[in-house]
Amino acid sequence: MQIGDVIDRDLTAVTGDMAVGVVVEILTRHRLSGVPVVDDEGRVLGFVSEEDIVRAALPGYFEYLSNASTIPDIGQFQARLRRIGREPVSKYMNTAVTVFKEDDSDFSVAMAMISKNARRSPVVRDGVLVGAVNRGDLLKRILTDGEKEEDR
Repeated sequence: MQIGDVIDRDLTAVTGDMAVGVVVEILTRHRLSGVPVVDDEGRVLGFVSEEDIVRAALPGYFEYLSNASTIPDIGQFQARLRRIGREPVSKYMNTAVTVFKEDDSDFSVAMAMISKNARRSPVVRDGVLVGAVNRGDLLKRILTDGEKEEDR
């Protein structure tokens, strides 16, 4: 099966000049873990996730988690998040984003996303954003297709 059959065709995306604070609002409003960053023609330039934003606000935060005594307090996090909230998202986006095409197989996309620990990835047609694929949706699709084959 091709991922074009399972992708989310919601074209929620942001541009590189959008402020990080605006991007956080978009992620929250749409209940997304990340969003593609596109140019004026809809070509994918990068991807920004909640994790990218947390890392920008608290560099080293994920390393802090191994030692609870060094975790910064909420006041530090708020101050840093407010500071970067006014900066362009292009400063913090991941430009090494894995982009898939509609005719890629669902199994190969699922394996690529799992190996790269990607929860959501952009899908393009002729280089232009047409939707996004979610790892959970792919796994459910593969499981459901497997159950259908067992019933035969």
